[in-house]
Amino acid sequence: MPTLNVSSRIVLLDVVVTDKQGRPVTDLKQSDFAVYEDKLPQKISSFEVPSVHELPVVSSTTELINPDDPKSFGQSPVTVLVLDELNTHFEDSSFAVRSVRQYLESHPALLAQPTMLLIVADNRFHMLQNFTQDREALLKALREQSVHYAWKLEGDKSIGYGPVERLDQSLSALEQIAQATARIPGRKNLVWVGQGFPSLDPAELATHDLDLVNNTIQHVTDVLLDSRVTLYAVDPTTSAAGLTEITDPTQLEFAQAAGDTLATNVDPFASEASFDRLGPVTGGRVLRGMNDIDKQIALSIDLGTHFYTIGYVPSGSSTVLHQYRNIHVVCLHPDLTVSTRNGYYALPPKTANSSETLTYDLNTAALSSIPLTALRVTAEPAKPLADSSPTYTVHVDATMLSWQPAENGSHSVKVAILVVALSAKDKILAHTLRSETALARAGADLQQAGKNADFIIPTPLPKGATRLRFVVRETATGRMGTADIKVSP
Repeated sequence: MPTLNVSSRIVLLDVVVTDKQGRPVTDLKQSDFAVYEDKLPQKISSFEVPSVHELPVVSSTTELINPDDPKSFGQSPVTVLVLDELNTHFEDSSFAVRSVRQYLESHPALLAQPTMLLIVADNRFHMLQNFTQDREALLKALREQSVHYAWKLEGDKSIGYGPVERLDQSLSALEQIAQATARIPGRKNLVWVGQGFPSLDPAELATHDLDLVNNTIQHVTDVLLDSRVTLYAVDPTTSAAGLTEITDPTQLEFAQAAGDTLATNVDPFASEASFDRLGPVTGGRVLRGMNDIDKQIALSIDLGTHFYTIGYVPSGSSTVLHQYRNIHVVCLHPDLTVSTRNGYYALPPKTANSSETLTYDLNTAALSSIPLTALRVTAEPAKPLADSSPTYTVHVDATMLSWQPAENGSHSVKVAILVVALSAKDKILAHTLRSETALARAGADLQQAGKNADFIIPTPLPKGATRLRFVVRETATGRMGTADIKVSP
């Protein structure tokens, strides 16, 4: 899986190039690009043209992919459609649903790109339809979903703790999307149809709250980048005046008058916790104030389909001790526009492995209604230990873990495992958190298919429990996986 991790010494960028009319340009060569990191030129080490990013060729006119088998996606990009009813007024959410339906109805019965449909509302975030190429399945999910009134938005009026709560819910949804799609190898085009989380003025927050918000945003952004997620945000607000399109730092400054922080190695969220900054940071864009929302959704997906992938090994600035590294990709042909992520976090947030970040990640995963698959996790009952408590074996795919070598040739990896007992109504009845270390002997092939790291977890069952959720979070990377088991109440 491509990552933006300095320790891997590889940076991979998905790059979209458009002409003056905004149409994708797909016939360029490696020699047509120049890459800079913190203003220093970088040597391109790998290059893929848009035609490489396609679904595997099969002789079938029916469903081509299996959402439970990431290999069936090949190198194809995928689309994640999100209906944001948490931060969007009721009438605009209704318009958004109609626009998504119009977008789908304008395409063939067999979609060219695997598409998932999700919804985030006041007290829930869940999947309406898993990845599919079946247009009718997505339309059916839309028809069965009623639009919800945004009580938190209407009651908040941007005063008090409400906006922070909506921001937290939105960030939680973004992290779940990244963790749930991480095993899919291709680019994920996240089309967020709604207003997005509210902007927060740092002056209105206490120092501790501000640090927590900034660290959480940086952490979630890093997870998005690591999982190859690009955000295309389309605001269906009908009262917006005129077109505002935010695709790069210059337009961001114009739209928000917040300063061009993306042009330096300063954290792009340092001056303001703003949803509009997230699109450019991930290589996407934000569109506001347009009526043809269905066409803007289609355009965003089209742009996210035709992209080059450029890889380079950071040089020169790789030892500079600052957190945010700015990336600038130049197309040497005049009159062409380049869009890609603006940078990456070279160092983790100072609280990356703190109790606050660990708690945030595990709570997000524990309450998620969709499986998280950044780590492949399975669980099964095991023989009880001496205390006779119900015991389970948790298996984690060894090939997806970041094993650390020791001097004697062995390897180890640390994880946190949260076991949550839930009722039939998904109420948390009890939880247990354990810190575990897996060891692999010298000479073990940790890339062998089917090899797992196994953990034996005693798990007392509270009265009324009908389901156990096992959440595994790798300490070094923060990647998570989940597995669910039904139990007798």
